[in-house]
Amino acid sequence: MFTLTRSTLQTLGQRVAEAGVDVDPAALTELAATAEAAGVSPVLLEVLLDDSAPGNVRLRAFERVTCALSRMIYIPTRATVAIAA
Repeated sequence: MFTLTRSTLQTLGQRVAEAGVDVDPAALTELAATAEAAGVSPVLLEVLLDDSAPGNVRLRAFERVTCALSRMIYIPTRATVAIAA
């Protein structure tokens, strides 16, 4: 199963940025399953997994899904808030 961490999202995002959304269909399927369980929009997940959809549309869906998941898993600490300020 997909272990959802900030690092795994960043790694998958980097791979998608370098090679496109089709870089790892198995990882996208696992990401979609995790996102579905977390309550992310099913429409976004359908677009993300639709091989017939244009690449730029799927990329935008990937971005929206990963942003939603990262908001759910990222909890800033005082140190990261202080660095950002």
